[in-house]
Amino acid sequence: MDSLLITGGTLWNGSAFLQKNALLISGGFIAAAGPEEEVRSAAGRTCRELCLEGESVLPGITDSHIHLATWAKQQTLLDLSPARTLPEVLSLVKDGAEKLPPDRWIRGWNYNDSHWPEGRSITKSDLDGLGLPHPILLQRVCTHVNVADSRALALSGIESETGVLLEREGIPALRAMEQNVFSRPALRSALKKACFELASWGITCAHPCGALDYGMEEDLALYMDLRREGSLPLRIFSYHDALPSPTLSTGFGDGWVHYQGLKIFLDGSLGGRTAALTSPYRDDKFEEGRLNWTDEEVYEKLRSAREKGIQTLLHAIGDRALDQGLRCIERLDGEFGPPRLRDRINHLMVCRPDQRRRLAALGLFCDIQPAFVPSDLNMAESRLGKARMPWAYRWRSLWKKGLVLCASSDAPVESVNPWQALRDLMERSSRDGTETLAPEERFTLAETLPLFTSNPARALGQEDRLGHLAPGFFADLVILDRNIAPLTGEEIAAVQPRYVFAGGILSRGEFADWPRFER
Repeated sequence: MDSLLITGGTLWNGSAFLQKNALLISGGFIAAAGPEEEVRSAAGRTCRELCLEGESVLPGITDSHIHLATWAKQQTLLDLSPARTLPEVLSLVKDGAEKLPPDRWIRGWNYNDSHWPEGRSITKSDLDGLGLPHPILLQRVCTHVNVADSRALALSGIESETGVLLEREGIPALRAMEQNVFSRPALRSALKKACFELASWGITCAHPCGALDYGMEEDLALYMDLRREGSLPLRIFSYHDALPSPTLSTGFGDGWVHYQGLKIFLDGSLGGRTAALTSPYRDDKFEEGRLNWTDEEVYEKLRSAREKGIQTLLHAIGDRALDQGLRCIERLDGEFGPPRLRDRINHLMVCRPDQRRRLAALGLFCDIQPAFVPSDLNMAESRLGKARMPWAYRWRSLWKKGLVLCASSDAPVESVNPWQALRDLMERSSRDGTETLAPEERFTLAETLPLFTSNPARALGQEDRLGHLAPGFFADLVILDRNIAPLTGEEIAAVQPRYVFAGGILSRGEFADWPRFER
């Protein structure tokens, strides 16, 4: 592969933006980085050159927690997010049925009942009342709640008075739906399209989280298929909710597709009231959420993973779930010592000050979802009450404890747009800017960028080759359409990637005959 010299940009070096610096890409790696005169002399006279006019040049963006295969599939299904009432959901389902043969399942996703005027969610009787010949299975935006009609329940062998299926209760229905709706070629096609959409946003690395217990598994063979044909424009480091057989240790892969670790779902979601809290929900005095496993079960999962050299990633939204995870990790560390690569905790939506101190003492990696702030502004206090709000979404407080934070989308729960997520960390406001949650928890741009670049590489144990624009690192980078250094969060939300390179190959942008991924 030829070399490419990139000049005239404003380069992010991990802590600041630098002008009059240049990059040299060669053989899929960054060969040189620094003052333009020095890099130009290393490039040679025949090197091709990409001349910029001050646009920002960043390491490729990482989405450090995404259900990628599920998001890919859902792009082909019935999107219920436009519905603002229960009748609107039912209308969308009825309209969708007109486009399908009678034996085809209707799979709807992304409904959000938090503020429907009806004051209740969907039930089996609502779906049965449509009188459709199709099996119907709808999923809440959080992915932790499904609702099925009588036909779908019968085909799945599930007995349920309401049709509301929480957490793993929906697995039989999800599997029956998958067999009916998705062939392997269809799934592969959807995954390819999804990967290129991620790349179009400047994302060059993703950490997909498979969840077989929730009907959201990731299949590494599909990513390998795309890789073999030159159609994988980003690096994959996947987590799964079961240990692999045969055993694979963390980081196993070819530089593009990797097995990374074990995902353990400790609890559910705040919106579905299945997140495990230490006291009842404010809007349901009889509900405290649920732990998916006993302490002993969690400990055994952690121990088995650690014995095999496998990193763990724990889903903890409620503070009771976080207590459980911390107890088990502390017990394991006390018996065996800390692992080579520290465990990760995902979400941390309700995290008390004492828990922040314990997280810092353990040095755990923390995965957060910035978009949850604007999405949950109108829901969080009704679930938690005012007394618990000082514990909720306090991610700068975690950062100030010295913890390594990684930012992500959790798609399909939220948008994959990382520039919107940057905005959400910097502004912490509703989409229209009229409401703000704990403005003292805002991040600056310089504080935010590592959460999308260098920190995810550290969480993988790949900090020596990912996340920086430095010699010897993979040539994974994004060139934006403007210099973002002086911009506000609201202004950054509007930026667009102009060029995106992964391994020195273009996935977005046109530059002479430079190598591109197959589409």
